[in-house]
Amino acid sequence: MQFSEYNSEWKPVPPWVEFLIKFGYEWRRNPKGARRIALLSMPCDSAAAGLVVLGAMMRDLTVPEANDMHGHYDKLLLYARQYLENCRTCDNICNPEQKQCGYSKQATGKLRSPLLPRQTVEISDQTDFEGGQIRWIQRDGRRNQALVTPFPDHAKNYHLEDEPPVIWNQPSGELSPDLYQALFGRAIIRPENLRQSYSGLCFAGRATGEIASREVCSGIKFSNGTVEHSLERLLTVHGWSDCALSRVAFFNPRTGQKDHNAALPHLVIADGDSSFLKVAGRKEFQQSDLVGVIHRTTERDSLEAVGAKMTAWQQWYDFDEEMLCGLPPVPRGISISILRRRG
Repeated sequence: MQFSEYNSEWKPVPPWVEFLIKFGYEWRRNPKGARRIALLSMPCDSAAAGLVVLGAMMRDLTVPEANDMHGHYDKLLLYARQYLENCRTCDNICNPEQKQCGYSKQATGKLRSPLLPRQTVEISDQTDFEGGQIRWIQRDGRRNQALVTPFPDHAKNYHLEDEPPVIWNQPSGELSPDLYQALFGRAIIRPENLRQSYSGLCFAGRATGEIASREVCSGIKFSNGTVEHSLERLLTVHGWSDCALSRVAFFNPRTGQKDHNAALPHLVIADGDSSFLKVAGRKEFQQSDLVGVIHRTTERDSLEAVGAKMTAWQQWYDFDEEMLCGLPPVPRGISISILRRRG
């Protein structure tokens, strides 16, 4: 496997990159369910957070339940309720954080499907919440419309308008395992996960927004001699690559919105001190594991704010020496602190 950073010459993957990917891969939920919080301190600004996300995403490719298929029908029902009872009649420019409506993003009421690539269907106000049945209006090219009550299995082919499909059964568009397998040879990737999206892993990008996060990840490239991809594309964040699927949800600290209107993530990885502190204060992430990646060239006041937050957590958390001891040797220049909730 070869590595290039910001158009430098190709070279073997350096130890710090290998470590960050392995760190993300080895992170797993504590068997007892205790929440964990980690802080990785890097000597300089880099795409380190994206590399940790890549490792965690590769781990999820090996896990049977790491997909958005389970509970998808219930998610559509929740989305329908949000649209019909709130967003459809809201007269404000959508800003859930400012309005404090309890939602992370607007519901447009429209669904898409790979089966209908040029059309959308619209949530119907005849949706039966008591009976747990979603209904939508489907139109054809002649402006005829029909009220559809889909079975749950059929509903898996439909997804929210501005989100990736939960399952992809088309000839092209699924993930290729080649580079992922080359990066971590002992990973046993499940073929079905290459055709399914997942929102249980969340990348909280840079405080300045999504564009800055994409740019830093686009500067990192990997090649196995046959194919070459940037870290930006490998992460499969919705809209970052040509792949129809997404295995990583994205939280934009600048707007306070997630790109997946989905269940709470099991792990959030935050890029930078501001992103870390913002995620730490969000209600929807209070049960998620949290990994923050900062660099020591950050302003002193910001570093002190992060340190104060970690110190405050020690009222309820202990240092997780067990996980620290189980990690591969930490390269020079990187320091790590891991907390595990008591009880």
